[in-house]
Amino acid sequence: MKRTEDEYYIESKRIRNEVLAMAEALKEHPLHFTITNGITMNVEITKSDLKTVLSKNVRNNKFNAIKNALAKDIRGYIEKAEYIGWRPVAEGKHMESAYFAYYSRDFCCKTFLCMRKLEDGNIFKPYAIIDEHTFNAGIGELRK
Repeated sequence: MKRTEDEYYIESKRIRNEVLAMAEALKEHPLHFTITNGITMNVEITKSDLKTVLSKNVRNNKFNAIKNALAKDIRGYIEKAEYIGWRPVAEGKHMESAYFAYYSRDFCCKTFLCMRKLEDGNIFKPYAIIDEHTFNAGIGELRK
């Protein structure tokens, strides 16, 4: 049975609340791990990072539900994803970031995880899980 937009909206909100509850544990104890898939990244995930990922919604409620579910396991996403490349930060934006790295996986649709490398160190933080349209709109200077 095909779900309606309203049903996907409700599911998106339900999963969002699960991720926010999970994120509470990161408030005082951020998650740290190093991963090598395409590039080596020292990753830090805080409550604030998960809230940022959850806030990046598109008009498609089905995609928002998928994105919110993927936000539960950023490490698992990266481990099983294809490294797509990186691109510089847009001029005048995200001054705390050196560049953004992108990973892709298919979950009923193509998804892209955007990781930002902080300017002042060797830490990567999750920024967004976006759809193919959003990724292609900003493809700009993608480098491998």
